[in-house]
Amino acid sequence: MAKVSALILNYNGKKFINGCLKSVFSQDYPELEVYLVDNASNDGSLELAKERFPRVRILANQNNLGFSRAMNQAIEVSKTDYLLLLNVDVILESNYLSEAMKVILANDQVGSVAGKIYRMNSDSEKIIDTTGHQIFKNRLSNDRGEGETDYGQYDQLEEIFGVCAAVGLYRRAMLEDTKVDGQYFDEDFFMFLEDVDLSWRAQLRKWKCMYAPKAVAYHHRGGIAKRRTKLVEMHNYKNRYFLIAKNDYFMGIVKNFHHFVLTDSLKTGALILRCPPAILGWGHVISSLPSIWRKRRIIQKSRLISPSQLEKKWFKPFNYIAWIKRHWRGF
Repeated sequence: MAKVSALILNYNGKKFINGCLKSVFSQDYPELEVYLVDNASNDGSLELAKERFPRVRILANQNNLGFSRAMNQAIEVSKTDYLLLLNVDVILESNYLSEAMKVILANDQVGSVAGKIYRMNSDSEKIIDTTGHQIFKNRLSNDRGEGETDYGQYDQLEEIFGVCAAVGLYRRAMLEDTKVDGQYFDEDFFMFLEDVDLSWRAQLRKWKCMYAPKAVAYHHRGGIAKRRTKLVEMHNYKNRYFLIAKNDYFMGIVKNFHHFVLTDSLKTGALILRCPPAILGWGHVISSLPSIWRKRRIIQKSRLISPSQLEKKWFKPFNYIAWIKRHWRGF
């Protein structure tokens, strides 16, 4: 049986950490080792984990390294061929890993697997958090099914664009094949969209991402990241441009230029009203141009499928009306 490493990222997640670790150690998949990567928590969560779960292997950082660097650190330390990445605000059903592993082991070209993730709430109604990522012609991405009531519309095993790294199973061979500058997740992203970036690179290398509906988990969406803060908004804003600059193709941008103009005008306008300092993310984009260009050359030189083929397969029309209502909510 293939051994798996569960890599859990914690940053001040005291109210979540017991539930998360308990669900991981309760998996019915026996070949599992567990790592907790702590980004300099000061709320007692690390101490609680050490006390209640002595089997967990601790990687304690002195500073908050963000998602990308902390997870890269954990991936390097672990040595197994399969890795289950988790945010600390996730709880797994006991058969999550065994169901996900069935799917990834069925085909050597499967590089990652997403499960059916519900929003954590006390209601009897099951609200979907994510069934994997989808991407659109304007190069925005979102969590498939987010906010929908589950009535069986996502009950089929199928190929999808990518997996949300809040709870995702990855094949190490894919991670090694797609890493750039020695990094699995791009550390310039710090947090947010780094998983979409990895999925895009994997697609360019012809790795498949599968959705396994029988692998079920629950997620406190945004449990440890306060929304609409300068840090969150800035990284979300700048990382969209990192994502496009590294992975996209010139004619795709030209062909969809009207989408870019509309999307970025609305997004920038909303940020000017809601969180003006986030616009400073452009400074990071400009200062990172040499690094972005170097990474782009590596990615585009090694791709096995043309970006236009990838666009035809995965890039969907975008619902602007629904997005505007959600994005401008509160004004």
